[in-house]
Amino acid sequence: MDDRISILNFDHVYQNQSFYVREKYDWIDLSDIPNTNLFCEQDALKRIAARLKERPPSFLRFIGSGNYHYITYLFLSRIQKPFSLVLIDHHTDTLPSPSDALISCGSWVLQSLQHLPMLKRVLIIGADTDGYKHIPPSIAKKVKIMTKYEPLTAQTDITGHIDTDSVYISIDKDVLSKKEAITSWDQGTLTLKALANILKAIFQSKKVEGVDVCGEYPMNPSNEYTKLGKQAALKNNRANQFILDKVKLYFYSHNKKLTPALFQKANDLSQQI
Repeated sequence: MDDRISILNFDHVYQNQSFYVREKYDWIDLSDIPNTNLFCEQDALKRIAARLKERPPSFLRFIGSGNYHYITYLFLSRIQKPFSLVLIDHHTDTLPSPSDALISCGSWVLQSLQHLPMLKRVLIIGADTDGYKHIPPSIAKKVKIMTKYEPLTAQTDITGHIDTDSVYISIDKDVLSKKEAITSWDQGTLTLKALANILKAIFQSKKVEGVDVCGEYPMNPSNEYTKLGKQAALKNNRANQFILDKVKLYFYSHNKKLTPALFQKANDLSQQI
């Protein structure tokens, strides 16, 4: 794992957070590319892909608002071996796109299964019970949903549904309860501690090809100094710090590269949650 993380600047939300400032991070400005919010045109997606290709590769990426979750499609397209996607999300993101010329935050999982032959299976953790209603029959055999109501207590509960040795993990913080994070979408009930257990189980048994995180509360000059805006920035910064530390902890410990300082930092943060 490269120590460098990627901060994708679509919507300026990370300017109100500090979890990354003591890390080696690559700030990738994408805010000048039009037609990217919620729905992304193919020309815009090509421009984003070209800009990302120019930057150093990273294992952990922070995307911004869930409106840009479709960027995960680009990260998945780089994987050149059979793999599974573990999507930790309150939504399935398997709705048909309104146009073949568009990819959206609600369609990217479907389009990934349709266009990326190395993606063999998708495990969605934390979606609501009606999630299967949004899974088209054409991909139903490749998708497993573990709803927010299912207990996730054993490692086999999760990894038993993953057939490949390699996985990619994508986290949308709308899977978390409002006590843990604030997003602009309806949210689930997962706690950060439960999320940590899920990540730990995956890292212990699978080769993780990469991780990305989205689900920020959109910020603009009219709301960043409001009570809700400040609360969202504070909670999401704390959640992002927790996820960052846990990903580093589990990666290094699994690869026998864990330092005492890293272990202590992650352990201290866990005690605060």
